[in-house]
Amino acid sequence: MERPQLFISAGEPSGDLLGGELLQALKRRMPELEAFGICGPKMREAGAEALFGIEELSVMGFVEVIKHLPFIKQLESQLLYTLEQRGVRCAVLIDYPGFHLRLAESLRLRGIYVFQYVAPQLWAWGEKRTKTLRAVTDQVLGIMPFEEKFFRERSVRYTYVGTPQVDRAKGARADRQRYGLDTRPTIGFFPGSRPGEISRLLPRMLAARAVLRASDPELRFVVSMAPHLPLELFARIFAEPLVPIASYGDQGDIYKAGDTTLVRGESIHLMKTVDAALVTSGTATLECALVETPMAVVYVMQNLSWQIAKRFVKLSHISLVNLVAEAGLVPEFIQNFSAEEVAKTLEALAKPGPERTAQKLALHALHARLHGDLAERAAEAVLAFFVAESSATDLGRDGPEAP
Repeated sequence: MERPQLFISAGEPSGDLLGGELLQALKRRMPELEAFGICGPKMREAGAEALFGIEELSVMGFVEVIKHLPFIKQLESQLLYTLEQRGVRCAVLIDYPGFHLRLAESLRLRGIYVFQYVAPQLWAWGEKRTKTLRAVTDQVLGIMPFEEKFFRERSVRYTYVGTPQVDRAKGARADRQRYGLDTRPTIGFFPGSRPGEISRLLPRMLAARAVLRASDPELRFVVSMAPHLPLELFARIFAEPLVPIASYGDQGDIYKAGDTTLVRGESIHLMKTVDAALVTSGTATLECALVETPMAVVYVMQNLSWQIAKRFVKLSHISLVNLVAEAGLVPEFIQNFSAEEVAKTLEALAKPGPERTAQKLALHALHARLHGDLAERAAEAVLAFFVAESSATDLGRDGPEAP
């Protein structure tokens, strides 16, 4: 009997982490499953065969994607050939909609059942594309509760399976000693996981650091470094030596640059350790919210991408924290702002006072709106496909239909 096969694809580290957790949950239920696709280290560790690496898709923004279209088309062609050769019947496409929605169309034309895991943010910038999403996917497994009403009203087959940050936040631990921090108020900077983001945002964060230093020399600072990014990227932006302080194996390393500590990996533990944080808009804002660390959110796009985005995004908030809360729970600094504005907000959040107290209470209340165990719930949905597929084969039919 042939072993069941699953094509699985992620485009960046956050999707790779979701994919790895999903594969682990699937393997517990279906040990014979063979998975392959576009993978990162977490998916490889979970047993997936990598046809391509997520590093090859690490582009972002309207302009950046356009530059890479010839390569993306070639990659898509090679993938489709491989899927046809292997007779794949099911695909899980994780986030990364610019690439995956087009790929999904080609997959469905070949009779492959398509799960889109993490809904594209069409509620923010592309309501008209819900027709495309509905046409090219069989099921959307979403990770934000506020999306469900939007998509179901537009006849998209959507299920909220849970929010990954809920499970990760449960295991977060505050440990100042581990990171070489003393009892002085400490502000954390979380500049993102993509080189382009970091090049745009980290200099802005360091500008706020300079203002904070002048305001209170007792403040200390930490910078989170995504584990897959080269140290040279941070060294270039800091423009000073990064001195290695400690290493803890595959989990990460610690460096020092004056009064600032740089930590590779363990970002959620670092979030729980610091007194306040400045976080790049994205899923990391939810992690910070769920460990109940006061924060401000920041985002800066490439200029042309920003001009285009302004025409399409029609939201009162950009951070997931505020969208889930349906209120301006955390301050947002978008595109054009001063270091002084950011510094003033961070200092108020890092020290005892009404701003810090109010935000911590609001962050605590956010837990009621979200649930975890999404890997298990998503695995149940994918497993249901294989069960239905097996039953349909036994009965001589073509396979399951979308619900």
